[in-house]
Amino acid sequence: MAIETEPGTTQQPGGADPGTPGPVRAWWQRPAIHTAVLGAVVGYAVGHWIGNIFSANYQQLPLSDSNDLPVVLGFLLMVIGWLAGLGVFNGLFHQMRGRRLEDYELRAGGDQGLARYFRYTHGHKVVGIQYLVGMVIYFCTAGLFAMAIRTELLSPVHHVFSSSTYVEIVGEHGTMMMMLMTSVILGPFGNYLVPLMIGSKRVAFPRLEALSFWLTPLAFLILLSAILLGGFHMGWTGYPSLSVQDGVGVDAYAFAFGLMGISLILVGFNLLVTVICYRAPGMRWSRLPIFVWGILGTAVMMTLAAPILVGGMYMLLLDRTAQTAFFAPRLGGSTYLYQDLFWFFGHPEVYILALPGFGIVLELLPVFTRKPLFAYKVGAAGMIGVTLLSFFVWQHHLFMSGINPDMRPLFMLTTELISIPTGFIFLVGMGTLWKAKIRFTVPMLFCLAFFFNFLIGGVTGVFLSDVPADTTEHGSFFVMAHFHYT
Repeated sequence: MAIETEPGTTQQPGGADPGTPGPVRAWWQRPAIHTAVLGAVVGYAVGHWIGNIFSANYQQLPLSDSNDLPVVLGFLLMVIGWLAGLGVFNGLFHQMRGRRLEDYELRAGGDQGLARYFRYTHGHKVVGIQYLVGMVIYFCTAGLFAMAIRTELLSPVHHVFSSSTYVEIVGEHGTMMMMLMTSVILGPFGNYLVPLMIGSKRVAFPRLEALSFWLTPLAFLILLSAILLGGFHMGWTGYPSLSVQDGVGVDAYAFAFGLMGISLILVGFNLLVTVICYRAPGMRWSRLPIFVWGILGTAVMMTLAAPILVGGMYMLLLDRTAQTAFFAPRLGGSTYLYQDLFWFFGHPEVYILALPGFGIVLELLPVFTRKPLFAYKVGAAGMIGVTLLSFFVWQHHLFMSGINPDMRPLFMLTTELISIPTGFIFLVGMGTLWKAKIRFTVPMLFCLAFFFNFLIGGVTGVFLSDVPADTTEHGSFFVMAHFHYT
């Protein structure tokens, strides 16, 4: 048992101990965001320098005129420098020296004061708040890009941006919303609330939880750096052959998207294990809060779908740097391969965004309707059904791509089938509202607007799952409206 000797130091009974922590260091002496930025800058500079050395006598495939190797190696060492600056590896080195990790955490200052929100901290509430602030920043930045898009579209004659800049802005907006905002609910509310709702003191893997967040600001910065590198002009989906032939801005796109995919895997796996293994005694599956069911389904989709995204993005980077030809048709590759990999993640991602929202709304309805949730088990079954079927609908995004037409009826069927479990969730909400004594507070108005909004998104989605209708509507503002409503 440690004895307090003076503020900031401890001493073990019976004399000195190799694991005895020293004085608590001042905040500016501890690894935090300022040391992370320094490490990222140094890492990128070193990586770019090494890449230039390697590429001096390196013959690039005739796919792109850009010199991608220095940029990609720069980003790679940038990640290592960022994590080292945050102190992610310090605990590992401390254990390798034969000392207790608890002593390192005490020496690093614990979780004291406002500075903990700018550090690699293991508390699930702190990480939840970090996620919340980070997501607000990402959302506002993507919103500014959206305002720039609408400003350009105000007039068909007078232009604010050049055509090239406009395409870059559209790509940045779409990528930031679909890449960074995927964790908009699972990150803040999942990490903060799920341990409290299942009766656990912490998540299963606190260090992975902290790491999953601190990868997101780096992905955000790398994605923004694409503007300085000339942008990317193939849209947020990154389809080859354009993405293989475009400039080095594509490297920032692919690396950031892949980095965010790793973050999704970590946060999904962490919450999945937490819900399965860290429930309080007596917290049976039939007693789980409906919000936790939504988080559980989302965690399953993240854990299983995000690795496909990571693989696709880094295969694209290999095509641009290592003379592979996964997506280059004239060298034996296939652009269909990229589209299948992207949408195998991209369609479960739609429900990664939607399921936690369903969970929040169904959690709030009983509070403001003054009655229990209607058909709780049906709502949970609907979330499980959406989770399973979400992996069988990806190819409806390829109806107009020219891929094997014989596959269209199957994917049209599975896409329309997913409306059944989604309808279960919708009907659970309507049943809860039926004959209820509703209090029209701001949260309740939000819940009602949610059902109206998602109803429009769901009904318009039925048209797009039908092959003849999709043939007409593909690439139109109808598709974009459906996408944004959903």
